[in-house]
Amino acid sequence: MVHRESIDFALHMLNATVFHLSFPFFLIPCIKLYGASNESLAFILAAAYGALLFFVKIAFWAHERSQRTGEKADWEDEVVLITGGASGIGLLLAESLAIRRITVVALDIQPVKTALDIDSYICDVSSPEDIARVAKEIREDVGEPTILINNAAIVNGQSILDLSAEDIKRTMNVNFLGQAYMIKEFLPDMIKNNHGHVVTISSAMGIMSAPRIGNDQLRLSTIAKAPTDYAASKAAVKAFHETLETEIKYLYKAPGVKTTLVCCGRIATGMFQGVQERLPFFTPILEPLEVVRKIVASIEQRRGRNQIMLPFYVNFVPLVSILPGWFQDLARTISGADRAMETFVGNKNDVKKKDI
Repeated sequence: MVHRESIDFALHMLNATVFHLSFPFFLIPCIKLYGASNESLAFILAAAYGALLFFVKIAFWAHERSQRTGEKADWEDEVVLITGGASGIGLLLAESLAIRRITVVALDIQPVKTALDIDSYICDVSSPEDIARVAKEIREDVGEPTILINNAAIVNGQSILDLSAEDIKRTMNVNFLGQAYMIKEFLPDMIKNNHGHVVTISSAMGIMSAPRIGNDQLRLSTIAKAPTDYAASKAAVKAFHETLETEIKYLYKAPGVKTTLVCCGRIATGMFQGVQERLPFFTPILEPLEVVRKIVASIEQRRGRNQIMLPFYVNFVPLVSILPGWFQDLARTISGADRAMETFVGNKNDVKKKDI
């Protein structure tokens, strides 16, 4: 559900009205009705707007078509494996699929508490040995996973000098290496069968960052909000996913294995509880169900090399990251990202502060 007091809702309303393809067909007759000639400025502008809108819509349609294969996922034959499935986005994804009687397997370091039919296993994704152990059990009990959703993540919420070496190592091991280990374990069978889907949960913080969030060495600075090691791990995840896409296509030549990269802003899961939004109209907090719907749709439609970037402002984050440093500093100050983490408390009900 889109927040009504946000730019995303405003754009939604515009897409249903003045940006709708039918709008010029009402606008131009109205202009003619008021006596404007074909040579009048009003008529010329309306016609030009109609032509521009048509070509923009065609471009978006072509982009959508390029990502769709024309086939849909046959859920009866799919086994969905979700890491970090005991809470947050992971649990909501698992329940959203399980309620449709889809075979779902959830991995987590904590037990999965749900009334739905979800196969759950205790697993530390930062340990390749633990993954190998659980993978054997999954294959024996459920079958080979065909859809992998790499979701597990942790956050510390501290600056680089406040983090211990163990804190940094743990974050990178869970958030980045955990995803790599899962790919190493389950991708080979997808490639062998030329069928599968890999969903990588990264973050807007993996594109740009801010104080107590980012990696100055990588020049990741912007309007997002997360701690230093977290942002660095999510940047690594994004780069890893993009490289994986090219390897699947050109090296392994497995077009039947689809990929989806998820880069979202703050989601109302409690992970960044206490963080203040200075301009909530432009940087609204996402409802978890909104993100889950997008992910499920991408899997169901078998979209290839798809990206989910929510809310609207995230689409412009890559642009800000390549602009001069003074502009990035200005963006951080205006958005409040320079001080947002000062009120961070995290999810007190979850010591590990899991999920995106």
